[in-house]
Amino acid sequence: MAFWDKWFRRGDDEGEDVPIELDVDARRRQLHELEQSLDALVRGLREHPRLSANPGWQARTAEYDRLAGQAMMLRQRVPTREELLDLAFEVRPVFNAEVPEGLDDLVPLQDAVLQRTQALVDVLPGER
Repeated sequence: MAFWDKWFRRGDDEGEDVPIELDVDARRRQLHELEQSLDALVRGLREHPRLSANPGWQARTAEYDRLAGQAMMLRQRVPTREELLDLAFEVRPVFNAEVPEGLDDLVPLQDAVLQRTQALVDVLPGER
């Protein structure tokens, strides 16, 4: 029976999860960088007539614009770790596989957004 207790439940020997105390200044800088990257991606998406005329791409562009606004709002107050993770997990790549012809210039913008998103997920050295 003890085996099943260990397997399915947290044992008494395990401590409680300790909340991570954020480096708020560093996180605000990261949020600002993410916001700027998302804004640049939105501008890049809107500059392509083929994308701006497509309702699916319009929705994707609006999604990135909304996420930039969310990053801005979090930056203006003290964010929580959960809010940073929620924001990071909402950001998705522009291209899942192959980049459509003529859209290669969006790849560096996408990469910048994904890099800055990953930075929000990573625990900073002073946050442990």
